[in-house]
Amino acid sequence: MKAIFKREFLSFFRGITGWLFLGITMVLFGLYFSLYCLLQGVPTISYALNSITFAFLITVPVLTMKVIAQERRDKVDQLTMTSSVSVGGIVFGKYLALVCTYLIPIAFMAVSPWILRLYGQVSMKENYTALFGFFLYGATVLAIGLFASALTENVLISAILSFALIFVGFISGSLAGQLSSDSIFAKILGWYDFLTPLQDFFTGSLSFRHVVYYLTVIILALVLSTQVILKRRYTVSRKRLSLSVFSGLTILCVVLGGVGANYAMAKVPSKYAQLDLTVKKYYTLTDKTKKLLGDMNRDVTIYCLAKKSDLTSDYEIVLKKTLEQYEENSRHIKVVYIDVNKNPTFVAKYTDSTLDTGSLILVSADRSKIIPVMDLYQTQMDSATYQTQLVGYDIEGQITSAVSYLDQKNLKNVYLLTGHGEGSLSDTFTKVLTKENAQTRSLNFLKEDRVPGDASAVLIFAPQSDLSKDDVSKLTAYVKKGGRVFAALNLMKTSGLKNLKTFLSKSGITVTDGAVAELDDSHYYQNNFFILPEVKATDATTDVSGEMQVFMPLSLGLKTGKTKGITYTHLMKTTKKAVVKKDYTDQDKLSEALSSVNTSIRKEAGDEQGSFDLGVIAENKKKGALAVFGSAYAFTDDMNQQVSGRNATLFGNTMSYLLPQQKGEKAVTVPVKMLNTQTLTVNAAALRIFGLVMGILLPLLLIVTGIVICVIRRRR
Repeated sequence: MKAIFKREFLSFFRGITGWLFLGITMVLFGLYFSLYCLLQGVPTISYALNSITFAFLITVPVLTMKVIAQERRDKVDQLTMTSSVSVGGIVFGKYLALVCTYLIPIAFMAVSPWILRLYGQVSMKENYTALFGFFLYGATVLAIGLFASALTENVLISAILSFALIFVGFISGSLAGQLSSDSIFAKILGWYDFLTPLQDFFTGSLSFRHVVYYLTVIILALVLSTQVILKRRYTVSRKRLSLSVFSGLTILCVVLGGVGANYAMAKVPSKYAQLDLTVKKYYTLTDKTKKLLGDMNRDVTIYCLAKKSDLTSDYEIVLKKTLEQYEENSRHIKVVYIDVNKNPTFVAKYTDSTLDTGSLILVSADRSKIIPVMDLYQTQMDSATYQTQLVGYDIEGQITSAVSYLDQKNLKNVYLLTGHGEGSLSDTFTKVLTKENAQTRSLNFLKEDRVPGDASAVLIFAPQSDLSKDDVSKLTAYVKKGGRVFAALNLMKTSGLKNLKTFLSKSGITVTDGAVAELDDSHYYQNNFFILPEVKATDATTDVSGEMQVFMPLSLGLKTGKTKGITYTHLMKTTKKAVVKKDYTDQDKLSEALSSVNTSIRKEAGDEQGSFDLGVIAENKKKGALAVFGSAYAFTDDMNQQVSGRNATLFGNTMSYLLPQQKGEKAVTVPVKMLNTQTLTVNAAALRIFGLVMGILLPLLLIVTGIVICVIRRRR
């Protein structure tokens, strides 16, 4: 077999065929690598790989058409067939030569993630998972091409057959999606779908199910090739066991073995059948959710408004895999996919609203919860293109919240204080409250003589004008009786909020008279007033504790004193180098300081220096609590995006800490899993160098080398 492999491998490079395969593959990869990764700064090569899968429709037939067909045409196959090597060994040797030829461009592609790593943060696991899947896909279509070559002695027909077989595998997923999922033809197309399994690898999931699928197709193609050759090698005699029966039994055994292996893998739970190699673990449920599912007592059905076979895009694959995880982690969860084209009245049973494809309806007994598809994903408007971009997955957060809601007796009420020019929560932070099974209501003390008795918490968000003394009395009474208050301050307006400061001081919290500037350059972003504080490890800062986690821009400093009956939880602090700039509560003064990257801020006479709290919780003996943050700007979409959604996580965890829990209630909040939206910063020189080398020079060198070798051999 070694001799077969060596002869076949060298034959690819003694002519133009092998060089042409390498050149075309590399020029296409270089083109899309330059377009996506270098020019657009995309930190993964999966986009480039996905874009060149079509190339195998041409390159594989060209590479494989002569492997067996030409030997048969030239009548030299008899020399091989009469050798001491078994037919299976001959076929495998030829296939191994094809795979090793294919490994050459794969080796070049394997270098590309390291090139990207020079210009930003790159997930090597995700990149090499995509490359491994691409290798399996290529190895599979090479086996198909080899089988096509074994069917005929005509090289041209071999290429056409190879193209046809690969093309059907290329479009089977799309064709099956147009048919009913119960159709036999759709199921057959699904079995011969080479492209759909590849998408899992491209999205960072190492699926052992798909590895087994590709391997079984390869083995079947090689066995079929072997049996085709055996049919020509022996003469069938009536006195001997029919070779056709033997061939049929062999093929049947291999087919049944492949079907059995794939069926067995389909029954293996996803947690064992795949490895989630994504940085943010998009396909893995958090421990919080698993605990909630383990404690469930009520049955919940999750209806997904889509045909399962239609969910093929990257974000829809994440949805399917997440739903699969819920079903596997609890016997009380059942997932059902609804084709609304066949069941147009289904949605009307639960809501009068129109729901888009991919929306979810969770049902338990007499209660239901609707999750519109847009709530499953966090998006943001790109200011450059004015197009909406996906920036995070909230699939687990929304579903876990809905499951928790279906187990609750009553929703929590969070009252938003109004009447003082308060800011409004964005949709992102409102959804955080929704995930806490909380609904928001307005609270205006001109209409209410006290905080309503059904209030789970009161939220004071960036008031523009001061509270009245009567407002302070009502809030103070509420906290003394065990009420919970969340307050986020506005730097620009705080100098005139005397009564609000009085309310805070009753819990032992005082506010500085100016903006906090961080002088430690490792704890601010671009500007001294854009602070990256050290977040303490507390129950309210789960998942965000540590350094460089949350972003607190334009913040006031907070200080706590010794107040009888009050205990403090310090959430985040500045360094001891931080100072308070009293002059920087004036809009014009602060705007001037922020107009450019400012490195001239330093301690001056009259500046207070020290470590200041930027977030603190004060609790009394009645379990009343006041959570205060020095910056309301931290809880806006723009600032939240700067730290990949961790400010929203801080907000959600703090509200979860504040909101009272009923007996037996399972309060679970899962933060948005943000995408790695940080693009690479590739300079023009690198774009020219790597783009030119990988997209033009290297492929051209390979093709020219092949042409030169062919010319030299022809002249001999």
